[in-house]
Amino acid sequence: PWNESPPYGAEELVEDGGKMTHRNAHRFPLVGWLLVVMMLATALIWLAFPAGAAPGLQGDENLPTPTLYPVQNTPYTLTVVGGKEETYTFTHENQNGFVFGQTTVTSEYPLGMTFTLEVSSESSTVEEVILFVRFVHDSGTRAQAKWDAERGLWVARLWEAGGQPAWTHFDFHWRVRDATGAFVDTEDYPMDYWDPDHQWYRSESEQLILYWRDFGTDNPDAIAQKMADTIAALEKRRIEGFGAPLSYKPIAVIYPDRESLSAMYGSGISNTRAAGFTSSDLGISVQVLRDAGYAPNQENCIWATPPEEWTMERRINTIYATTGHELVHLTQYEVRGGMMGYLWFSEGQAEWFTSEPGLYDRRLRHLATLQDLPTLQMDYGWQLNQADGCYGLPYDMGASFLNFLMYHYGGIDFHLQLVKKMRGEGKSGFKAVEDRTGKPFLEVENEWRTYLGFRPLTPADLDPALALEPYEDPLFAVGDTITLPAMPPIVQMFKSPVPRAALSGSCFANTPVKVLRMGQKDGIVYIEIDCMGMVGWVSRQALVGPQ
Repeated sequence: PWNESPPYGAEELVEDGGKMTHRNAHRFPLVGWLLVVMMLATALIWLAFPAGAAPGLQGDENLPTPTLYPVQNTPYTLTVVGGKEETYTFTHENQNGFVFGQTTVTSEYPLGMTFTLEVSSESSTVEEVILFVRFVHDSGTRAQAKWDAERGLWVARLWEAGGQPAWTHFDFHWRVRDATGAFVDTEDYPMDYWDPDHQWYRSESEQLILYWRDFGTDNPDAIAQKMADTIAALEKRRIEGFGAPLSYKPIAVIYPDRESLSAMYGSGISNTRAAGFTSSDLGISVQVLRDAGYAPNQENCIWATPPEEWTMERRINTIYATTGHELVHLTQYEVRGGMMGYLWFSEGQAEWFTSEPGLYDRRLRHLATLQDLPTLQMDYGWQLNQADGCYGLPYDMGASFLNFLMYHYGGIDFHLQLVKKMRGEGKSGFKAVEDRTGKPFLEVENEWRTYLGFRPLTPADLDPALALEPYEDPLFAVGDTITLPAMPPIVQMFKSPVPRAALSGSCFANTPVKVLRMGQKDGIVYIEIDCMGMVGWVSRQALVGPQ
């Protein structure tokens, strides 16, 4: 993204109970300007994008980027919550001989919540009480209650070790069992994990619940209104691109700094690389208000906003696009049960569907004068700095490629059809693109690369083995099983015949291996082997020893 306000960077993906969780890693805004293009290009743009969603203009020869639908004065409510110790009480209907008193709930955020229950059985003694908590998508947790004889209450604790974000929303109920084996479940009640130590602003619109504290205090309505307008404007585009809205109302929580976020874990230690996380289990996006410190190792990035330009207004402006980006990740989970393909695809989607996707083509065109671009047909990490001094390359590659596809192959409906093929037919993103364009993926990728100024890829770029010259070995042939020599004790295996990246494992001396392929390049012979199920490339000398 090349505007001053959108987020930039990447998330670390982690598995959370089999479901997708994003943990944001340092993202940073970039500087850019909107330029004017010719009237003819503008006319073509309207043919490629739906009415009411006119694209922004990247300028020069770059394709336009999408812009928001015009939305103003979206209804919202604004309240102040938290900042005081409270006890909530609930009552339950008596059931099947179980007599219920009150339930109480108190929050000790960041070190958990306490639930108490008064209950008795008319026919026996109560032996077990369990607290059940449910989040969106029916994920949840439970806590075994303990009997407090002094107070005559059952007591259950949640999250007492810390780590749960403030304002997590959930429903809870009790299961009570007596000595006869009879048991009942109480009705569900909604609850938020509130922060008793700090006051927060809470705004709610039709599409989002937003919490923030310790910034924007002079005009919180301005933040509430802009967030409501931004998410409402994005909603139509997300529905057009994915086929349906989220099945629940998501939550965004914005901490004022990293110290406040890290306090969630009860440690009080700030992680300088942490900027939040997004969890599909909880239906929540947790962020930290950006500042100049969210771009470590980016001192030489030519697009980075200088530290002295990080005004509070600019910092606040980052939360709108970041929230829109993270809502796309929640949508990806609902559509396909997780991330949709390689990092460039999932993050490119999130960037394209956010409020300020930025001038990604400009960065890639500049990179074309400095370096080559990796193929889309491999996963590529975001942390490596490129020749322009900046990281986050998959974000820009994905947004640019998807924008290119939609511009040339049918607008946002093209994206919807991709999603349907990936969701309904279980196809990969590569196969879905081929089905929708009627072309091999490499051909479409090369159209995009050529547009940006990069050289077209050849099949040998994707599989270096295709660039090898034929070779016949006097000692063995393809399909033979041979035994590695006694030395060296460990043979390193590589992903490609011309060593670029090592595999995660090695093959040990005296191990039988199967020869799969062989060839030579620049006088060196390379052999692909299967070593106990692990496939990789070695040199001939490593395979048979010095001759």
